[in-house]
Amino acid sequence: MAHDNKEVSPRSPELVKPPEAIGEHPFELRHEVKRLNERLDQIAESLDKAEIQDIIENYSSVKRRLVVNFVAGAARGLGLSLGTIVILAILGFILSQMVSLPLIGNYIAQILDYVKASQGR
Repeated sequence: MAHDNKEVSPRSPELVKPPEAIGEHPFELRHEVKRLNERLDQIAESLDKAEIQDIIENYSSVKRRLVVNFVAGAARGLGLSLGTIVILAILGFILSQMVSLPLIGNYIAQILDYVKASQGR
């Protein structure tokens, strides 16, 4: 007899036993009801954690969605610009300190001359 090695997901019908499999004993019925109530509590808790109501409220208003996305885009653009300026300033400082190195100093000096010439235009 072949045995299926399939996983049973929490939502699959295999978790809910048919009434004939449970039997007529009240204790078994109470146990099954208790187990199902615990599962419903878990589902309710995960829906609360997902904040479904907040998501629905935010996405049902087109005006609010546009404002939130615009502000988020502006913040990303500003952060990217400021981050690039800081990184380039640090890189420029490090390169200016390397001008005195014998092997690569001439190349760095030429780069700095090109930068100064382009700023003077």
